[in-house]
Amino acid sequence: MATGHINCVVAFIQPFQVEKVVDALRQIPGFPGMSVSDVRGFGRHDAHSPRKEERSEVDPFQSRARVEIFASGGQVPAIVETIRQSARTGHAGDGIIFVTDVGWALRIRSGRQGPEALRHGDED
Repeated sequence: MATGHINCVVAFIQPFQVEKVVDALRQIPGFPGMSVSDVRGFGRHDAHSPRKEERSEVDPFQSRARVEIFASGGQVPAIVETIRQSARTGHAGDGIIFVTDVGWALRIRSGRQGPEALRHGDED
């Protein structure tokens, strides 16, 4: 994760951990910001067909929060570790974090591209 690259960090966490995660991420110097969405889904441990004793209309989906952060590669290790520490309860279903490369970014108003598109400034 070179500093000249942009990465996307996506974390699926327990909804009741969002405030704790946001507070912790805001402590990272130069934190670029984030988006949070309410989502529903299930992981491997919940992906079963209804058992004989279960009704077929049982909803297998669990509520989760999706945290999405676009950051320069140099910030990613601190972001990932902060999410891991602040979202962890120690119980199954704490969540998962994904990091992917972003091919290109463009700030609409200023036209700045690449990692410069993430830079905060008065002109945006």
